[in-house]
Amino acid sequence: MLTRLIAKLFVAALFGLVMSGSVFAHAGEHHSQNCFVDVGDTRLRLSGYQFQPGLENEHFCRVFPELGQIIIAVEPLEEGLENRQIALELLELSSWTDWLSNAEKAFAVIKQQPAKQFGAGLVSIQQTIGQRGVYALRVIMQDDAGHLRHQYFVFLVGVPVTKILAVLAGFLLLGLGFAWSRKIAAKGERAA
Repeated sequence: MLTRLIAKLFVAALFGLVMSGSVFAHAGEHHSQNCFVDVGDTRLRLSGYQFQPGLENEHFCRVFPELGQIIIAVEPLEEGLENRQIALELLELSSWTDWLSNAEKAFAVIKQQPAKQFGAGLVSIQQTIGQRGVYALRVIMQDDAGHLRHQYFVFLVGVPVTKILAVLAGFLLLGLGFAWSRKIAAKGERAA
């Protein structure tokens, strides 16, 4: 099971490289997990939320650790975009093999948020996710010339990264302890 999970994480990382356009994700202000995506010439901030116990005040970006309800909010980083139309689509990876030929065909739409104006500056989409996997958010936005531009943002749901890292660290410590004890036993045999 762990091998499958590692393989999925690797493929998800490759998806991030293969998807069209440039996607930038990094720690935001105060090391929060806000992500940024460029749609045409406009930079947007994406913030993810989960409301399961213990996660109420956390922000997520590329990895949502639990299954259940997720909310992704999108907001512009510049003024004057209140009348700009934006639509959001939530997609689920449906084919692990299609990403080699056409990454866009690898995903199936599971929820569409109709186009609306930014207005107050925040547009969001929410969905209850019941299956671990690779998902994507497609952001479709009108540019200054009235053309529709889109960008994909790939993320994982149901991957408890901190728990996985803790287990891997435990295995590493056990391995080091085993190797150290064998080394001490070998020294004791040589001394005898």
